[in-house]
Amino acid sequence: MNTNRIRGLTLDKSRLTIDGKHLSDHAVFAIADGISIGESSPVTAFQSAPGRSGGWDATLTDPHGYPAMERREITIQIAAAGDSLEIEEAKTLIGGRNGRHVRIGGLTGLGEYRGRLAVGAWTDRHDASGILKWSVCTLTLDAEPYAYGPEQRIDMQLDGKPTHARILGNRPTPPVFHQLIDEKVDDVTPVATTHTFTANSQTVHVANTLTGAGLWDEAHPLVIDCEQRHVTWRGEARAIAIDDDYPTVPPGHATFTGTVGPKTNVKKYTQYVTYTPRWLI
Repeated sequence: MNTNRIRGLTLDKSRLTIDGKHLSDHAVFAIADGISIGESSPVTAFQSAPGRSGGWDATLTDPHGYPAMERREITIQIAAAGDSLEIEEAKTLIGGRNGRHVRIGGLTGLGEYRGRLAVGAWTDRHDASGILKWSVCTLTLDAEPYAYGPEQRIDMQLDGKPTHARILGNRPTPPVFHQLIDEKVDDVTPVATTHTFTANSQTVHVANTLTGAGLWDEAHPLVIDCEQRHVTWRGEARAIAIDDDYPTVPPGHATFTGTVGPKTNVKKYTQYVTYTPRWLI
């Protein structure tokens, strides 16, 4: 027997999504006035000192002067309606997300919140004859402080020429540098090279060896992920220079450069930078 069916719940009029899927795809809907977005407080520290009113500000900040922010709690009341089978299906679909790290969209037009989702207890509602009619529960997201906007891409000029861009968001964001290199084909002498990138004069170097490519190879990728603090060349881990650090870029104007050298084994290359805007509201 074919038990597949199309869920046609149209009760959800919100724009809320879980990992990109609307609540109706989970056979539930949001309850009016059932959404709460908690505050995110800065992590500060002050040290009392004799003779100094207010003491000393001992707050740790990043290179741009921003302190760390605490997580925030977001709650969403949802309901499932229909016959008992439909309600049970909704509970299992939502229950499958319990405890997972998810993205919640639709709470703001700026982006999605990320965090661990907790599914609360379901409260069943029956009619006078005892038939289950609908059920409600509360979703709680232990969220990071920021709303993350769509990923942005900036194509970079070559050979260290500056690329100017405007960084969206209202908090610093770590960039991800991408370099795609077409190496010369086969039978080349390995050559030690250095990949160099800058973000607002913050420089990061990656040492590498170019050994040539197969005839049908696609461009070989180098990825410097400043958020994950991880570098890969052709999928294998690499390291940045020991006296470098992974840069971040504040909102507003930014300048990027990138190059690879020497280019003995480089036929051609392209490069770009991506980042995810961070909004604190």
